[in-house]
Amino acid sequence: MPQRTKTTPLDRQLMTEVAIVQRVLTHYRVPFFNLLRDRLASTGTRLRLLVGDPHPGEAVKRDIGELPWAEHVASRYLGAGGREFVWQPIARRVRTSDLVVVEQASRLLVNYALLARRAFGGPRVAFWGHGANLDRERASRTGEWVKQRIAGRPDWWFCYTEGTSRLVNQLGVPRDRTTVVQNATDTAALRSLAEALGQTDMAEIRRELGVGDGPIAVALGSIYDRKRPGFLVETAEHIRGRVPGFELVVIGDGPERPIIDAAASRYSWIHAVGARTGQDMAALASLGCLVLNPGLVGLAVLDAFALGLPMVTCDLPYHSPEIEYLVDDRNGLILRSGTTPVEFADTVTALLRDPARMERLQEGAQYSATRYTLEEMVDRFTHGVRYALELQR
Repeated sequence: MPQRTKTTPLDRQLMTEVAIVQRVLTHYRVPFFNLLRDRLASTGTRLRLLVGDPHPGEAVKRDIGELPWAEHVASRYLGAGGREFVWQPIARRVRTSDLVVVEQASRLLVNYALLARRAFGGPRVAFWGHGANLDRERASRTGEWVKQRIAGRPDWWFCYTEGTSRLVNQLGVPRDRTTVVQNATDTAALRSLAEALGQTDMAEIRRELGVGDGPIAVALGSIYDRKRPGFLVETAEHIRGRVPGFELVVIGDGPERPIIDAAASRYSWIHAVGARTGQDMAALASLGCLVLNPGLVGLAVLDAFALGLPMVTCDLPYHSPEIEYLVDDRNGLILRSGTTPVEFADTVTALLRDPARMERLQEGAQYSATRYTLEEMVDRFTHGVRYALELQR
């Protein structure tokens, strides 16, 4: 659990203070905040990170991170009108901050309190988010209406991607008040671990997992309904019928994992290995030649790029912003929204039988890995903080 930190004499010498408020701290954000803290300190700005408690139902994701210098905020989850709201009592804690960065979410009640205090001389406020709930089918109409009405209230916007920037611009936010952070994770370590694997290592991993010499596809990330695990299994069955020796390695965990486990119990060529990180993740994923993801695309696409694996998915209305990084027939394939498991399998089968095209897509994935990096995101975020701090009141 993050602990409240004390201010050191060095901290007091820094010129400005920025506070970032997170409802929860996910493990993939830990490297980002550590690097951002160092980068901001080099510009004369102290970074504080205020972190709340996860909802009890989120424990199954097993993706909560820890930072010893983060400050814990006791969160309260409140139900009203069929919606869930979150209260984080941080207003007094950030009185010394020059800028407070909050997640753009209509259920976070502290956002309204901070915007109200901003009108009476409180610290500047910046939103960090998608601009809208991209899962339109499940989005709250009221919540989205509220987001649209207050989108122009913050002093600054940290947009996940260029698409997010265009969306908030359409809501009246000037482009010169936005920073496209190009959302990323620390994939450099994953890439290094994969590159360090030799042929002997891979042979041992294949032996331990019990896979043969045929082509292997991997699936990465959390397993829940929007990832369409049933579709994945059916697709894999069809590919296996067309491509002798084909196998599937599923790396991840989540509420819909029983679907994958059941398939693995039926078929020896489906391997459900659970959530893995670091060296285990690199080793297991490196067995594959491509990533199958018929459902929602999120940050896992960056892991695929880091490993040089093209991703195959469908054009769905609820992808995360990172779908913008996947360019059809350049670093992966994006099939039409109504694609069936049989059609998905046909496409993958054709790709597995076309080594030249596969190699081209793999090279495209490797190139994309050099564009979407944690270092680039930190640089962009740092510049955005400086611009926000330089705004005239």
